[in-house]
Amino acid sequence: MSVKNLVSVILPKRKGEDVSKFISAIENSTYMNGFEFDVEIIVVNLGQERSSQRNTGLETMKGNYVLVLDSDQMVTPDLIGECVFLMDKNPDCTGIYIPEIIPGNDWFSRLRNWERQFYNGTAVDVVRFVRAKDCPKFDLTMSGPEDADWGNRIQGKKLISKNYFYHYDNVSLKKYLQKKAYYSKSMKKYQEKWPQDKCLNFWYRCFWVFFERGKWKRFLGNPVMALGVMGIIFLRGVIYLCKR
Repeated sequence: MSVKNLVSVILPKRKGEDVSKFISAIENSTYMNGFEFDVEIIVVNLGQERSSQRNTGLETMKGNYVLVLDSDQMVTPDLIGECVFLMDKNPDCTGIYIPEIIPGNDWFSRLRNWERQFYNGTAVDVVRFVRAKDCPKFDLTMSGPEDADWGNRIQGKKLISKNYFYHYDNVSLKKYLQKKAYYSKSMKKYQEKWPQDKCLNFWYRCFWVFFERGKWKRFLGNPVMALGVMGIIFLRGVIYLCKR
């Protein structure tokens, strides 16, 4: 495999978790360097926090490009190839935002997916595909905002892919709020480290991100979903204030 064009995909997993279908999706990618499938898949299963396992992957990778996934995220066939193409054509690009689709037929999954589409390529989003030379380690003192912290430390031009990945987390509202409560424990440290982050701006995070660049038409065009999103934001805000 050519290290220059090799893509290292880092996939941390929990003990007993089956990630075979997510690995198969990577193996079925259309990305080829000449006649070779230039992707190494690094599955890390050490029973540690996600960030620690990611760092282990970063320490062992051999590629020139890095794609950081979670164990419940599935790439689409052309995603990796497009990301390499964008990096090759834009030498000043250091990271690529990848749109995320949250599948599910229940109302809560559809609501979260609808909300997620407003965040693509914004300050709320986090790059997933980066050059190895520009890739920092994850901060092990954070749980939750470590993704945003990691993305903030990747400086330079960032692009958005047209291809996307699926996020099969399948969480209920109760489990979703429990996760947010756990993640909020690290927010104070994140605020101290990034006080000017737009994500910490109440007006931007709760309102403007849904209205900027003409997105207000879509947001106001579906009042039921809009009210649902405002409800989720309110609950997240209550959790955040309680954990301060």
